[in-house]
Amino acid sequence: MKKHVNFAVAALVIILLVFACVPAFAASEKPLTLRIAHVVTEKGGEHLGSLKLKEILEKKSGGKIIVEIYPNGSMGQNREMIESMQAGALDMGLPALPALGGFTDATKVFDLLYLFNDRKEAEKVLDGEVGKSVAKSVEKSGIKIISWWSQGFRESTSNRKFVKPEDLKGLKIRVMDNPLHIEAWNTLGASAIPMAFSEVLTSLQQGVLDAQENPYQNIVQSGFDKVQKFIIETGHLYGPLPLVFSKKVWDKLTPEQQKMIQEAADETKIYEREAQEKINKDLRDGIVKSKTCTIVTLTPEQKNAFRAKLLPLYKKHAPSTNGLLEKIYHQLGRKIDFK
Repeated sequence: MKKHVNFAVAALVIILLVFACVPAFAASEKPLTLRIAHVVTEKGGEHLGSLKLKEILEKKSGGKIIVEIYPNGSMGQNREMIESMQAGALDMGLPALPALGGFTDATKVFDLLYLFNDRKEAEKVLDGEVGKSVAKSVEKSGIKIISWWSQGFRESTSNRKFVKPEDLKGLKIRVMDNPLHIEAWNTLGASAIPMAFSEVLTSLQQGVLDAQENPYQNIVQSGFDKVQKFIIETGHLYGPLPLVFSKKVWDKLTPEQQKMIQEAADETKIYEREAQEKINKDLRDGIVKSKTCTIVTLTPEQKNAFRAKLLPLYKKHAPSTNGLLEKIYHQLGRKIDFK
């Protein structure tokens, strides 16, 4: 009888211990909160993409993963965001691709003007082996590109019309502080001036600059179309937008969490690219309607004239891309024309 009583008491103690642990276990299952930052306004494709990523990931995880969005450079500009991700202080960011150039030469291939004829070509390359190789090349720096979103093509605004390289002679154009961009515009005959984005509008108004180049999103939201006579649709550079994840944070996630995040990023990529395309189209339509400036669309032949002028740069920089430029040509079915 005593043995049965002891057994019952022991069993009761075990049951009580199990139930006592349940609240503590449940309380420890807090949602994983991930923070994503970008430097544009809430009207930009970066923000719309971030909202869609939040929606998909929170639904996919059943609320176990929460995404917080920090727009307008509230987590710092490109360099600060990258440094925060390297330290594990920021989980995700959408920095401009040239900002990653200090970690790898691989991103240089996307800085070549007139590399892609259209969006379809760019997406094919980014979603293929070249895109994977470029993404892999930055991981040694403590960051991880998990998806390629888009900023669309960059166009030019100017106070004088230009449709061929000869028209660029003496044109003072603001470019990003990127050695290859500076070299390219100078090769075309312009006078390339690297300048902080925040100073461009005033410099255009004061005549310090004659022209600048940016996606439609930046052109309109910054008011460049209101202080320039022409928008020249040069379509000279496609802007891949890397969705970057902190390697330090990623490596601490469970395989299940990594899988959900990757799937959500891939689904968002499709949405964001379309959203960015629509933003640019709507902004262009608004300019046509308001007639704030004149839009000049270059023909394929005119674009090829600019591209032909840049082939010496392709030849010069191809070796530093470690074969990536040749792979892009092969994937797009082009004949090598820069050797």
